[in-house]
Amino acid sequence: MPFDQDKLIDRISARPPTEGWLYFRRFLKHPARLASLTPSSQALSRAVAQQVRRGKDEYVVELGCGTGAITRALLAAGVPPERLIAVDVDAELLAVLREEFADITVLECDAAKLTKHLPPAIVGKVGTVICGIPISLLPRPQQRALIDEMFALMPPGRRFLAYTHRQTSPLPRRELGLAGERLARTLRNLPPASVWGYAPRNKA
Repeated sequence: MPFDQDKLIDRISARPPTEGWLYFRRFLKHPARLASLTPSSQALSRAVAQQVRRGKDEYVVELGCGTGAITRALLAAGVPPERLIAVDVDAELLAVLREEFADITVLECDAAKLTKHLPPAIVGKVGTVICGIPISLLPRPQQRALIDEMFALMPPGRRFLAYTHRQTSPLPRRELGLAGERLARTLRNLPPASVWGYAPRNKA
């Protein structure tokens, strides 16, 4: 019997609207957007949060926030809710965030055009950008646009974080002019995942 994705989605939709089921249903609808069957584990979320750097008056921006697994870890690690900006294009997932985290800024928009949706005073005042978007699946021009946008949010020389299920760097560092390194890895995620940090490559 052939696989019927629409019937499976309908069956999942009929179950209680828990975070896991919602995430899985949205994955089936938009697999390239989420790139994983399940939300990030607590182990991966903590690994990401531990790599965040920000000054007292700086913000943290999370791209591709989903249902908030990383968001919770950022708040638990001490990022003030008024300094946290969560971004996604999926209105259904963002509804979960808005209900649970009333004090953070939640934006439904294209991450590659985020500076147009933020007050000018915030642009350049972001300590760390976290990329939860499966950036390795994007065409090269879209990767370039998203990377440029992330660096535009931060002071010069800062790095953005990207978590991935790939064994190697999810981005071609030389081609994109990046200096990057694996900062953390956890097997306690399905599938195992790594956290990478990327900064502009020194041209000197």
